[in-house]
Amino acid sequence: MLHAASMLTGLWIIWLLVAGGWRTNADLAISVAAALACLLFAWRAGGVSGAISRLPAALTRAASRMGAVLGGALATLRAAIAADVTLNPALVRVKSRARAQEERAAFGAMISATPGMAVVDADPDGLLVHVLNEDAVDADDLGRLEARVIGRRGGDRE
Repeated sequence: MLHAASMLTGLWIIWLLVAGGWRTNADLAISVAAALACLLFAWRAGGVSGAISRLPAALTRAASRMGAVLGGALATLRAAIAADVTLNPALVRVKSRARAQEERAAFGAMISATPGMAVVDADPDGLLVHVLNEDAVDADDLGRLEARVIGRRGGDRE
């Protein structure tokens, strides 16, 4: 997916440089359309993996987590400014139901995007997560997040 995004961005920038920038909205639209056409051709020719088809769902998940991430960042900022920091750091083992490596990676990325949590290690059974406050970890929230990442309904643990 990263290769496809890089290819699309690179082709678009090359088009803008060759065309001398854009003066109208039509120039911009033509450059984006040309880059998309090149990307689709590369996809059809086998130069791009099927991961790009999962891009809209990944962007939707990331956007839906934006509120929680910003809320966590603000709470961390408030605690730092107030100097009322009572941390209970720990390493937490999170079992994963994801079977595909890409699903585990996406789940780990979503966890690491949350303030106060960072994935330290990943294996086929789950993730090892460093948390700043062990008491603030909500297993149900992590289960719902994982279910959304791997495309299952609900968030109940098996």
